[in-house]
Amino acid sequence: MTMRELTYQVSFNTPAFLGNAEQQAQWRTPPFKALLRQWWRVVKAPDVGYDHRALLKLENELFGSAGDDEGGGRSKVQLRLSGWDAGALTELPRMATHQHPEVKDRQTGQLRPIGTSVYLGFGPVTTSGNRNAIAPEATAVTFKLRLPKSEEPTLCRAMQLAAWFGTLGSRARNGWGSLQIEGEGILGWAELCDSKLSEQSPLRSVENALGDRLASDWPHAVGLCTDGRPAVWRVVAGSTVKEGKTAYVGFDHWRLVMEQLAALKIGFRTQFKLNSGAPHSRVEDRHILAYPVTNHGLAGLPNARLASQMRFKVAKSKDGKYFGLITHFPSAMPLAFFERSSVRPPEIKDQVAVWQQVHKFLNAQSPTLLIRIRKG
Repeated sequence: MTMRELTYQVSFNTPAFLGNAEQQAQWRTPPFKALLRQWWRVVKAPDVGYDHRALLKLENELFGSAGDDEGGGRSKVQLRLSGWDAGALTELPRMATHQHPEVKDRQTGQLRPIGTSVYLGFGPVTTSGNRNAIAPEATAVTFKLRLPKSEEPTLCRAMQLAAWFGTLGSRARNGWGSLQIEGEGILGWAELCDSKLSEQSPLRSVENALGDRLASDWPHAVGLCTDGRPAVWRVVAGSTVKEGKTAYVGFDHWRLVMEQLAALKIGFRTQFKLNSGAPHSRVEDRHILAYPVTNHGLAGLPNARLASQMRFKVAKSKDGKYFGLITHFPSAMPLAFFERSSVRPPEIKDQVAVWQQVHKFLNAQSPTLLIRIRKG
């Protein structure tokens, strides 16, 4: 079997809460392998008609699996990092607070602001501090990927998607651990547009993504808005016009992007009002976005978890400016989520309507703050 080795430079644009055995930040290969498998599934899914069973078989054959099941065995893909240093960031910079219409002081009952870092990072980040993290300013690590040459086209596409959308560690979907990947023909932030994205990844309407029986309950494609364009938005600091062309301005620091992402998340979540108290006997629109919802659990599902489909990323341009990225990877609420409860899953058409409302909210934002990616 002919092998090929690819070399990349990897760093973080935001603090990364990667965990080792002591839950302290450290560069490690397992999270990178999980990331590569995640994006490989997105690239490979159309080849098997989005059949998750056929996809799992191919995945086990390529990446290996434990046990004696068919397709098990050693991975044909090897990863290596040039360093395994521990993260030394013990304190996050001070970030803006936001007024949340549902967060009140327990004693006075008055609305109180919530900090960006706690809202987007609760768990590794609390009001009293944060877990150790790998700092954005940390030296880039060399990432080597050894793979069968026959798999190179697919894995290169997966690495491209990881470069555009990839994040690692705790609360990664909220923008923490935003990856900066360079090398081996990787296209940068400026090259992300409709046409380039369609070359690398399947694109599916929310209706098709949620209604596909074989693929509905796992993130298998970038979503499409009702206008047929990718559900991908850029968070910018403003715009300028030069010689009749609009240029969008980036932020000077990653924390400023995170502050805008927090404000937008509060906005698109709280537009869905909760109609009753906990425990809820039916799924509310807010539950479709992610679960749990503070103080609004579903009956019989106090410990259930449902990750957000909206992925946040902080990207860095060649001139050192920071931008935000919001991407929707649509999927239905899994039927297995409801197994321990008498609560019924919502109809697919109702889930579609919720996500279209989120798209509508984002598309309605000022173009000096939020814009879709370019067409070409």
